[in-house]
Amino acid sequence: MAPFTMQAIHLPAFNPSPSSLVPSTVPIPAAKDDEYLIRITHCSPQHADILHANGKHQNVHAKRGHVQPPFILGYDFAGTIEKLPPSNAESSDLKQGDRVIGGRIGAFAEYIAVLRSAIRRVPDGLDSASACAMHGVAVSYASVVEVARVKQDETVLVSGASGGLGSACCMVAKAVGAKVIALAGDEEKAKAMRRDMDVDAVIVNTGDWIQKVLDFTGGRGVDAVLDNTGMVNEAIRCCAYTGTIVILGFAARGGVMEDVKMNKLLLKSITVIGYRYGESGRRFPKQMIEIWDGYLKMLAEGKLKPLLYGKYEGLSSMGRVLKDLEERKVYGKIVVSVGEEAERSKL
Repeated sequence: MAPFTMQAIHLPAFNPSPSSLVPSTVPIPAAKDDEYLIRITHCSPQHADILHANGKHQNVHAKRGHVQPPFILGYDFAGTIEKLPPSNAESSDLKQGDRVIGGRIGAFAEYIAVLRSAIRRVPDGLDSASACAMHGVAVSYASVVEVARVKQDETVLVSGASGGLGSACCMVAKAVGAKVIALAGDEEKAKAMRRDMDVDAVIVNTGDWIQKVLDFTGGRGVDAVLDNTGMVNEAIRCCAYTGTIVILGFAARGGVMEDVKMNKLLLKSITVIGYRYGESGRRFPKQMIEIWDGYLKMLAEGKLKPLLYGKYEGLSSMGRVLKDLEERKVYGKIVVSVGEEAERSKL
């Protein structure tokens, strides 16, 4: 039986310094009749959590946003089913104790209550930490396969390729047979990427990096750009004629969206597509099922493997986690062990 209170990263107000956040004691959420109570074992912080914490994310818009204080921070989690809803008939594939992954605001906590649509069973043979890391980058699979429709032998450029979304874009693009150029923010990350990532080229995006991209393609340019950092203007210069640019995640530098001159798109017949993964899932649930089927298949086949950065134990480490993310130290994905799982990892 679950206790009455839990530890969580609870924000009574937006916090301009997320690295100062510490866990506090709050009531365990009361699951509604159609909700599952999940005991969280792992959570996976990302840059969007920093923007949620300091009030700069698009989801905190006063009129259209759905994240307003007070709230519990975090989105991606893995855990076990603690309590089933009163009627589990429509979801008989799940039972108490099953390992699941999911996404919902409130993940930096020991428990969370969610609808069936927010969770999926962890595939057999995949550990919960890896599953948690990969849950938040399903958007990368969708962006490559469903939105950009990358094909075998095409050339793809990925911005922010050392991060969670970017590294997953690289893996998915390679899995479908494309050539991948991965952009790195500095030479230190580039060295690690050349060592650990299966890509065709790693280029540090300083100096004449655009020319290096064009040289790799023989001057033609790339077929598609996956941009999760906010570099559409540079991406246009890298694209081949009729190239495609897909914007995923919160693609903004310092929380500021860039301006793009439309004539630049016209001159090269470039298509720019903004992909809002969460909203697309809400509007097109059948398409989301197909995306997850394909994504989980790649995971089960071992074609996608997370790059896990560092070791973070317990919600008390969240301030350090967010500081490392904010300072761009992270390479790959961070996974934090939570509650009993954090205690076990210390043994």
